[in-house]
Amino acid sequence: MRVEENVMADVYDLEAFRKKRELENLESQEAVEENNPTLEEMAAVMVMSSDELFVELLARIEYGESLRTDAVTTSTLITELTNRALHMELLCEMASNLGD
Repeated sequence: MRVEENVMADVYDLEAFRKKRELENLESQEAVEENNPTLEEMAAVMVMSSDELFVELLARIEYGESLRTDAVTTSTLITELTNRALHMELLCEMASNLGD
């Protein structure tokens, strides 16, 4: 003969967990947005030649000041110059594989 027992399950309130999770997601999203360049920064570096990027970065390293009037962060300059250098390296490698 089988006897059934009344067993109550624990009930958890997930509202506090959900609110904490939303707050953590919001804080991490804000941190990512702080590190990303603005559209104005991106537009400014994209119209600069590679030589201009190089000289601007060199002036910031050597003299600690910018040659430009617009606010472009050093990290944005570094990122753009690095991307261009990597693309140039890839292009040169592909061209060297073509053979003469």
